[in-house]
Amino acid sequence: MPTQIIAIANQKGGVGKTTTAVTLGAGLAMTGHRTLIVDLDPQGHVAHMLNLPKAGSLRRWFYDGVPLEKEAVEVRDRLSVLRGDKSTDRVKGKIRDESYGEELFARGLVEDTSKFDIVILDMAPSLDVLHVAGLLAAKTVLIPTKLRFTDLDGVSEVIRSIQEVTRHGHTISHYVFLPTFFDRTTKETCVRLRELNQAFKGRVWPPIMQDVKAAEAPGHGQTLWEYAPGCSAVAGYTDTNGKRVGGYSDTLGRMISLVDGLGA
Repeated sequence: MPTQIIAIANQKGGVGKTTTAVTLGAGLAMTGHRTLIVDLDPQGHVAHMLNLPKAGSLRRWFYDGVPLEKEAVEVRDRLSVLRGDKSTDRVKGKIRDESYGEELFARGLVEDTSKFDIVILDMAPSLDVLHVAGLLAAKTVLIPTKLRFTDLDGVSEVIRSIQEVTRHGHTISHYVFLPTFFDRTTKETCVRLRELNQAFKGRVWPPIMQDVKAAEAPGHGQTLWEYAPGCSAVAGYTDTNGKRVGGYSDTLGRMISLVDGLGA
């Protein structure tokens, strides 16, 4: 199966992008997929969530020309990370300075990650050349979003970005939405979830529950699968019919089905 590249994107911060990238990446590795998480955010939060020091690995690969396999750190069985830090801004500078810099970055990422089954791009909450380059590399875009009126504006920005790269000839095979911080006891989140489903029929996956365990896990140097595999953020919730709904377990299963279908 060719390497599948998944962008985790939203131009709003604080919507759970990095938590989703790390949790999904760890889950994919646990299910036997050789997985690489690439941190495209200068804040370097992927390393922080995995109890690693931040590092300029992305910069050394793209800007300095160091082979990617020397910069990717294996943090779990079948799970590797290409870390970022403030030096990621130099990557953006090179992309801007090069002719067709976004395409150059995307092509290099595709070529140099061929030993992995799945690559997850943790995108920064901003629209810049590196964001566009990440979208050009990806075939699938997962858009986490909080269920608040102000946060749904970030969804519109991502859709416009996807439409823009599509107009320039790149094909995004799938884009889907992942509602995060869902609280069934809050009227607004329930209303916004209905609105999101109405606006993007068939593209909205079941939500991730608001759960303190998601915030606690990094402090213990663990992923959610290791720290609290039975928590509501992972296992979802029970609806009025007694059915389990949502959670990262559901998200993982849906993503595996999606990438397996693309690779068939």
